[in-house]
Amino acid sequence: MLDRLHHYLRLGLAWLRSLCRRLANWTRRAWRRLSRRRRIPIEVLVIDRARRRTLEREIRGGLARLRHALGDVFPTDTAVIVQQVLLADHPVAGCYQVGQRPDGRPFALVRLALQVNGRALTMDELLATLAEQCIGIATQQSGGLSVVVPVELEPTRPSQDHRPPPPRDLLAPAANGHRSMTSQRSA
Repeated sequence: MLDRLHHYLRLGLAWLRSLCRRLANWTRRAWRRLSRRRRIPIEVLVIDRARRRTLEREIRGGLARLRHALGDVFPTDTAVIVQQVLLADHPVAGCYQVGQRPDGRPFALVRLALQVNGRALTMDELLATLAEQCIGIATQQSGGLSVVVPVELEPTRPSQDHRPPPPRDLLAPAANGHRSMTSQRSA
């Protein structure tokens, strides 16, 4: 009797393990399908494979942070294209194009330049440009009222106060036209 119970228990556990494996595999496949739909395509158009991977990884990380910050207003159906320069009537670091598919769904293409006016952009500048583009698309697609309030900062210049005064020439005439005290004593 004990052997028979042990046998049925082993069969039940084997069936339960098989069911758990199937359920885990099904869940994994479903998650992959869902995550692929939500993943924003990024195309980096540079020849160097290592640089292309680095740029794609950094941009994907920036997009994930933007998606977290923007939440539901994050632009859906967006693709990012990174290229060396953007050809326009004046130098630009990035631009975006929005459109509608034949079924009426909106889409957006974000284009980023790696170089502006012959100067290579830093990764921080590239991510800042990406953020501006995504925020612009999000406010445009939300359909509500949008106002941009720029905050401009003037470039900092070295302050004149921190420089030591130039050495005075004791033999030179003073600014008021009189000779200095040391030159009067020696005369």
